[in-house]
Amino acid sequence: MPTATFNTDEGFGTGGVISLYHHHEGVLPYRDELRFNVFVSSKLVQSHAVTWDALRPFGVPGRSYVRVGYFSTLTQNYCGTGNQVTCDRADARAAADARGLVDDPALADDDFDTFTRRYHLMRFIRPHATVLFRPWLRDKPWRMELLFGWRGSYTVPGELGERGPYPGSRYAADFPVGEEGLSSVPMVGFIIDNRDNEIYPRHGVYAEASVRGGHAWTGSTWPHAGVNATGAIFATLPGTPLVLASRVVADVIVGQPSVEELARIGGTLDPIAFGGAFLGRGVREHRYLGKVKLLSQTELRAQLFDTTVLGQDLSFGAALFSDGGLVGYDIADWRGDPLHPLVTFGASWRILWNRTFALRWDLAASPDEAEGPGFYIIVGQVF
Repeated sequence: MPTATFNTDEGFGTGGVISLYHHHEGVLPYRDELRFNVFVSSKLVQSHAVTWDALRPFGVPGRSYVRVGYFSTLTQNYCGTGNQVTCDRADARAAADARGLVDDPALADDDFDTFTRRYHLMRFIRPHATVLFRPWLRDKPWRMELLFGWRGSYTVPGELGERGPYPGSRYAADFPVGEEGLSSVPMVGFIIDNRDNEIYPRHGVYAEASVRGGHAWTGSTWPHAGVNATGAIFATLPGTPLVLASRVVADVIVGQPSVEELARIGGTLDPIAFGGAFLGRGVREHRYLGKVKLLSQTELRAQLFDTTVLGQDLSFGAALFSDGGLVGYDIADWRGDPLHPLVTFGASWRILWNRTFALRWDLAASPDEAEGPGFYIIVGQVF
């Protein structure tokens, strides 16, 4: 499937997704999925990956997940840490003035403009891999799984041909030479899954709890440990096609994680939070960074009509949603108001293809984000 997407944080993007599904022995939603992703955006973000997701791999009761990818960006946001960072353009202009740069109205893109545009940005290259194995203690209903996994990435600050952060940037003020090194993080956990369907659950619950950590013993450059608890519930409202879906996430880190580890949560998924296309829609990605994250998402979903085109089953739907949370740098030093809630609101249009492939268009805004609203065209449900 060729893709032409737009993401507020990454710009217009193009590429493609090839998903191969193996259906066998009534295993749902599939026995195996092999997915190839290629993505390049107008803001020079690259994201490529190969993913294998298998239920009952080689006949073993359980699930395996392997993903190998490459990510690079010239435009990742960095505003500092804590829940009251502003990314204020006045700060960028003040930093440019301090360096003796002069804003020349006659020039469309002089040194002043380049510096201020990059002041709240960071650039890096990040090859990465994730390996998860989830043996089942019992199958559905109320499937119970153990979780054993590892995720790793090697971060190279800069871009091809030029190393290091943008000179004079907000990120360079905290990390003058950037953060080059290996993040090697094993994890263990426990999962309960009673959803009726993974791609579009109409009822059921999903819960997981895990611990993770990186150390010199695991090959990690940054010593840290984290704990994650995530729960989601899905319920169809009686007599309607409406599905109420809600998820809560609690994630706490101790130690000295890299900025990229600080931006992510643990568990079976590692999306950036708070801000971006998955947790904090309507807020610029990577804005709120902290070791303490208490997050929630609620969606009112409905699949409105189904059709068949060239033998392919398509289901069209919509959703209203809200993301919210509390983020602090750490428990002892919140770097902001501990009671200041981060809230976003939005609406979405969704397509399900053959009940295995999902595509969404999300439009969201937040009273805390001056650069909003955010618009995202993304493959896959949020949760």
